[in-house]
Amino acid sequence: MTTPSTARGLTESPRLVAGWALVGYAGAHLAFAFFDWLLPGDGTIAERSAGANFTNLVVLAMPIVAVLLATQVQPALPQAKTIVTVAVVEYAAILLFGLVAWLIGVGAVADGPYGNANRAFDVFGYFVLGAGRLVLAAVAGLATYQAFNRLGGALPIGIKWQTTGRTPPPPPPA
Repeated sequence: MTTPSTARGLTESPRLVAGWALVGYAGAHLAFAFFDWLLPGDGTIAERSAGANFTNLVVLAMPIVAVLLATQVQPALPQAKTIVTVAVVEYAAILLFGLVAWLIGVGAVADGPYGNANRAFDVFGYFVLGAGRLVLAAVAGLATYQAFNRLGGALPIGIKWQTTGRTPPPPPPA
């Protein structure tokens, strides 16, 4: 006689695997994008920055989808806090490297003569769409950070005092 299976047993394992696969792929993509951007070979750093792939929209969506699978589909996964922590770190890296590459890349894209309106429009599009992707990353990062806080995650103590209204202890006497 077999024991009846529960819905939790059927859905928990695939969600766990999917959550780890999503944050794992996003992390691997960021690592390869970082080294492709940093290592010399394909043009100048400005040209590589213009083509850096830190804010790829599909990869931007992967960590937040993992967070939603781990925390919002009930019951929450046992490893939800770990998945969310990895996603917070990934969004921090996306925002940091994406912003730096975008700012450097604007110079590379805008460099050169503007022989026609299409060229100027391409530069404008690079600027606006790059800023839009960074805003989307910030929104997803904020949602991920809020999930991190709901699961009991905490920032370093110095920052925690500022966010909770507590005052830091007095400095030790000299």
